[in-house]
Amino acid sequence: MSPMVGINPTLMTRLINDMKRAGDTLPEIGRQVERALTSLDVPLWGPGPLHAIGRQMSDQIPALQGRLDLILAEPDRKPGKGGTLWANESDWLSKSPAEGAASAKALAAKLRDQVDSGSLDAKTVAELERHKNDPYFAVAFVKEIPPRELKALINRTYGAGFPQSERPFQRDVRTQERLATMLSKILGTASRGAGRMKLPDGYADQLVDGVENPQDAFALKKLLQAGEFDHKFLLTVAQKLYDKDVAHPPDPSLPRHPWTMPGPKDGSPGDLSPMGTVLTALAHHPAVAQDFLTDPRRKPLAYLMRQHHWNGDADAELGWVIQVASTEFRDHDLPPGNSRGYKSALIGSWAVRFWSDPKVQANLPGTRAHVGSILGQYTGDVHRDTQSFSDKMPGVVTGEDPDKNLRGGEPYGAKFSAPELKQAMTWAFEDEDAFKSVAAAHGLYAAKMLDELAAKIRKEVDADFEAWRKAHPEATQQEIEAARQDILEERMSRSGGAEFSRATRSLSMTTWMITDAANVSKIGEGQARDARVAAFKEMTEKVVGLAPGPQGKFVGFMVDEAKSEIFGNIKSSHEDRARRDADTAMGAAEHMFGDLTAATMYRHGLFGDGSVPAKTHPYRHKDFSPGSKGHFIVNGEIKPFAEMNVDEREAYEEWLNLNETGRVFNRPDESIALGFKEAQAGYTRPGT
Repeated sequence: MSPMVGINPTLMTRLINDMKRAGDTLPEIGRQVERALTSLDVPLWGPGPLHAIGRQMSDQIPALQGRLDLILAEPDRKPGKGGTLWANESDWLSKSPAEGAASAKALAAKLRDQVDSGSLDAKTVAELERHKNDPYFAVAFVKEIPPRELKALINRTYGAGFPQSERPFQRDVRTQERLATMLSKILGTASRGAGRMKLPDGYADQLVDGVENPQDAFALKKLLQAGEFDHKFLLTVAQKLYDKDVAHPPDPSLPRHPWTMPGPKDGSPGDLSPMGTVLTALAHHPAVAQDFLTDPRRKPLAYLMRQHHWNGDADAELGWVIQVASTEFRDHDLPPGNSRGYKSALIGSWAVRFWSDPKVQANLPGTRAHVGSILGQYTGDVHRDTQSFSDKMPGVVTGEDPDKNLRGGEPYGAKFSAPELKQAMTWAFEDEDAFKSVAAAHGLYAAKMLDELAAKIRKEVDADFEAWRKAHPEATQQEIEAARQDILEERMSRSGGAEFSRATRSLSMTTWMITDAANVSKIGEGQARDARVAAFKEMTEKVVGLAPGPQGKFVGFMVDEAKSEIFGNIKSSHEDRARRDADTAMGAAEHMFGDLTAATMYRHGLFGDGSVPAKTHPYRHKDFSPGSKGHFIVNGEIKPFAEMNVDEREAYEEWLNLNETGRVFNRPDESIALGFKEAQAGYTRPGT
């Protein structure tokens, strides 16, 4: 028998309400019938059937309401046809509130006894684990052990109240950790209760009460670490903790005496400030994190990044919260007030501004990788605002088409200040992963933009050529080939070709800024930067191999795949200088864009027909044709430079620099160089 159960909440609610009315009405109708029959001297034998029917209906209402409440409290419910919600009832061990309360009372008593006697065992924890998704049990259990006692119970399992020497080691608290995880999950299940299965009023206040005490903070942190919480409940808890944090901000100058620190004697409890207890929970609940960080009254983002002092790894946890809040939801199909994608862009925009501040950078040293991940998601906005060289207030791009350089609808975009972008990148790129995220995202974005424009040029060339053929039906094959080549070269100098050249120029400017922020100006400057240099060289040589992705698909969704494609197997070395000017980062980056541009043009036939072959096509020369040592084409595309052997590299570079090749490649090539020069001039001015 399938454990899946389906209920239409609207119909079930209507049924329950109708049954309540009928349960009250039928007995009264039965009494009226009895009085009428008695007045007619008609004998009655036994109770009236309407009384029994009404009683049976009333008896069924709690069970039906309970099933509805269970469905509504289930986080993994699946929508079906006609408004039906489906859920798996296999975890609902208790079939009624009474059964859940009985199990909760028995297990709570056993847990108290074992914790008090120091004999907590894995079997008891396993019993709790069976009920972690059981709403009847969960609500009864958290009522049976109220918040103050629950926190004290957790602390006692780790030796609270004992001298430091008598507390357990980190290696010996596996059962305690498992218990804390189960209690967190049970609390999460209870928080989602609906109808009669709701937490008592004021539960959130009781939960955060006393959080200024390190022991209470430690226990609360455990209780919030793993549960799947109701949105409103967790948001309320986070807001209350924030208010306590602001009222009593942590003082880093105060000593942290071992006697007052909870947990194992050889382990750090981490950040025990009020906000430090809820960061992991917020990271697990991106929608709650968004609503918390965009609270218009509290405005917590500035306080948490600029003012709050963090202990241990808590700054990285805050970075995680900001990352999920700004990247988990990306949309553009809802108005700003109802859009989570809008909130994502708003949080990302303000966070990058704060990250550009040296004081914030000093306060959040463990967040560099999160900066890279966020900028990778907003790579189109990074590219757009890189071109401005000017300040811009943080905000959201709310226009109908946030990225007009790409075809298809993009999500809400973030507004960045160009100088702040550069400052945030320069700091973040001290972390290699941050650099990889942004470099891969920009490479993918460039590949996609150039691919779309090259396809546009190809359509223009084909349309012009078709019109010419119709106008010259008697043309010879030689005339046909010459006409097509002329049309191709002419189109590369105007219309779509002009757009293509403009794109290479602007994309090169962004590449310059990313390269400069990476601080790898000299490939061979010393051993200290070998890893970064190797990653940079790998990026410049392998971007050309990126698939541009389907039309209309958001670039940010493909960044991880592109990152793996480029940096999966680092093979480069700072000693590998097979290319001219590649001993400098900018030289290597210029080559990268030349490769990407040439590869995109070749893929769309913008160097002409290889079967003819056209004057601008590599097959015009035997040295570059199939069968030669210098053949650098595979499966109809130019090989990534990293995959070419010495002969192929030499032939490829010779072909790119031929005068004939320049008939179609010269304008894009010149635009690349111009873009690098403009970026260098713009970002090295005083104040930028």
